[in-house]
Amino acid sequence: MKRRVVISGMGALSALGATTDELWTGLLANRSGVRRVQRLVESGITVTNGGEVASVSPQNVDRDHEIANRAIEDALVQSRRDAAECGFIWSTGLDTFQMGPNGFVHRSAGLCFSNLSSRFSGPRRMIAAACASGTQAIGEAFRLIQNGRVDACVAGGSSVMLTPFYLIGFAGLQAVAVDNGGDPSTACRPFDKRRKGFALADGAGAMVLETLDGARKRGATVFAEVIGFGMSQDGFDLNRPCDDGAGAELCMRRALTDANLSPEEIDAVNAHATATYSGDLAEAAALRKVFANRWPEVPVSGAKGAIGHAMAAAGVLEAIIAAHTCATGIVPPTVNLQHVDEGCELDHVIGEPRDSNAQSVLSVSFGMGGQNAAIIIKRHKEAQEIQK
Repeated sequence: MKRRVVISGMGALSALGATTDELWTGLLANRSGVRRVQRLVESGITVTNGGEVASVSPQNVDRDHEIANRAIEDALVQSRRDAAECGFIWSTGLDTFQMGPNGFVHRSAGLCFSNLSSRFSGPRRMIAAACASGTQAIGEAFRLIQNGRVDACVAGGSSVMLTPFYLIGFAGLQAVAVDNGGDPSTACRPFDKRRKGFALADGAGAMVLETLDGARKRGATVFAEVIGFGMSQDGFDLNRPCDDGAGAELCMRRALTDANLSPEEIDAVNAHATATYSGDLAEAAALRKVFANRWPEVPVSGAKGAIGHAMAAAGVLEAIIAAHTCATGIVPPTVNLQHVDEGCELDHVIGEPRDSNAQSVLSVSFGMGGQNAAIIIKRHKEAQEIQK
């Protein structure tokens, strides 16, 4: 019999702050943490807006490790778990390139993972699935616990993206919003007519997942339950999805099947919502197909207008938001969405949060190269109330 899996700890560092509470309250306030980054202005590149983690100095050559470790430690402390009794499923995304006090510093993603994973018992796995990595890490940990391979896991991801190396690269792919002299906090506009791409971001998110029975025996706080996971690989194009969102639709349907739910039992969607032209259109098309005639009444929200796109960390930061929605029933607004574009029609939450008593949330991530992942998180009757 498959074991039930719950979330007993969470940690987050994002452009909205260094805690999960700051992430959640910033979203409810419809606030963006994306800003103009002075060191990028001084570098002379055309993209200077981003979601920076202000609590860790950009001069710290161990910044990739520090950002990740803080999120992990917060999740472990909240769950009252020791790393030595947990598995570790993590994505460190891409290599880190930054300027240190003695010149240019290159740190491999593998080195960061090795440093982070050394104190965990295992299994220890590094996930590399582009923008879907954080969601897939949660899904892999869910599977391991559900099937009896391990009793508890820390899962999540981290990325340090605000360097000229990555900003110039993503600008070349026409994926990021270049500077236009306007308010940097509005750079990323998911599903909006004026969208021009995402804002890159640094960030980290971590969850402690464990068996429901183990959490009960320990007297641990339960925040929500993970009940389904699905993946797909459409392999359509390196930089854009197929127009009808077929790969995205497939992974969502697989998550629903895994959770033994119908689309009618989903109360809200935490969207990938990158603010790229083709990505938002494909995602909206996929969601309309999954929910069929019910799509006008399923609240949809995306976080990247508020925190930017933190790549390997994006999916887990959004899963943390989904867990808060399950616990409170509140769906936060999609920051910077004002004028929904033609073809992006959904039941968007705009301007202010919506108290819809949402209890089951579908959280999705769609990565470059067609790597797609979806998880379903549900309110648990023993879940501790999170401040609204």
